[in-house]
Amino acid sequence: MRGDGEVWHIVEAKRDDGTPTTFQIRELDPKKHLDRIFVVEMPYPTTDSSRLPDAASYRKLQRFEEQWLDPALTTLGWELVGSKTEDGSFFLYMYGAADPEQLVEKLSPFDAALGFFNDHDPEWAEYATLRELLEQARAMKQYDEKPWRAPAKKRKAAPKKKATGTPRPKKRKPRTRAK
Repeated sequence: MRGDGEVWHIVEAKRDDGTPTTFQIRELDPKKHLDRIFVVEMPYPTTDSSRLPDAASYRKLQRFEEQWLDPALTTLGWELVGSKTEDGSFFLYMYGAADPEQLVEKLSPFDAALGFFNDHDPEWAEYATLRELLEQARAMKQYDEKPWRAPAKKRKAAPKKKATGTPRPKKRKPRTRAK
């Protein structure tokens, strides 16, 4: 449910074991009346060493979000705040005040492999962790907005060396004939 006017940030990271992880984090102020966190895990097949999804997996996620998740969140008053893609699964994070079992009922028919987690989180601690990750990523960027690159060091010009070997021939002026 990524509507107009919402600001989302993409953070690419690596776990301690080197596995790539991508976060999408929505920028919003916590809504303390939405005191439950709900996470949907959608597994996807992995075929290469990066363990990242292929195009078909991204299309399946998009279909799930547009046709199942967005309508359920709108109907039940939940807010999607972030997602994580890593190691064979998409994780979608949302906050709400309604009974999480209602979300499970609406979403589970999409795929039997979906996993659901929920917890009481009135202080939005899980979202604060996502925002902290975003702030760490921002701090790592350089002024030219190219992440993960150290600034180039200026080198002193090397002293000119004396030429050795055969000297270069001098340019000669063309000869002119006298009339």
